[in-house]
Amino acid sequence: MSDYKILVVEDDEDINNLLKNFLEPEGYVVMQAFSGTEARFYLHEEIDLFVLDLMLPGQTGEELIKAIREEIDVPILVISGKTSLEDKVRALELGADDYIVKPFEKLEVLARIKVLLRRVKFQEEKTEEDVIRYKSLILNPKTFESFFGDKEILLTQTEFMILYEFLKDPDSVFSRDRLYDLIWGYEYQEGDNAITVHISHLRQKLRQVTGKEIIGTVWGVGYKLNR
Repeated sequence: MSDYKILVVEDDEDINNLLKNFLEPEGYVVMQAFSGTEARFYLHEEIDLFVLDLMLPGQTGEELIKAIREEIDVPILVISGKTSLEDKVRALELGADDYIVKPFEKLEVLARIKVLLRRVKFQEEKTEEDVIRYKSLILNPKTFESFFGDKEILLTQTEFMILYEFLKDPDSVFSRDRLYDLIWGYEYQEGDNAITVHISHLRQKLRQVTGKEIIGTVWGVGYKLNR
């Protein structure tokens, strides 16, 4: 059985209870909040994963994502009735790790949660010996800390995992399919812009600290480290 704690933030009581009722038999400890404002009280609790809607009373889901990212770095899964590409991209840009559109399938939610919590387990299993160094970049998977020399690079867990894969295999070209499989554990679906958004943010953060373009594009193929 798992001891992972999940906070479900959903104002629709039926949906909130539905999520709780199929997550608990999987071994998760599930807590519930019914507004963005209520969820804020959990930011200093030991939460391993947030599952949240965007259309919330009080503080909106978008505002809550921003608040979470300012306080802690834990996986965020959005489950929302907002279906437009713009809404999805905005949530990812604010710091969400994954996005599912309502109505959702139980098996898909469980699969996405398992992938996101795999990162928590990944962190728990790593030691200081697993630190990766590539030129002046240093990644510590035990703490999810990233540095360029002595300058810290503040990355989300998803951004960290993407960069970690690049540094583990610095000579490879990573297609979208390969990155989706490595980071999320499922195949790339046409029109899914998640990886594009995360790569864009990662590039921007690396550029701000290093002054360089660390990740390049191989047109028609994917992405690779610039040597």
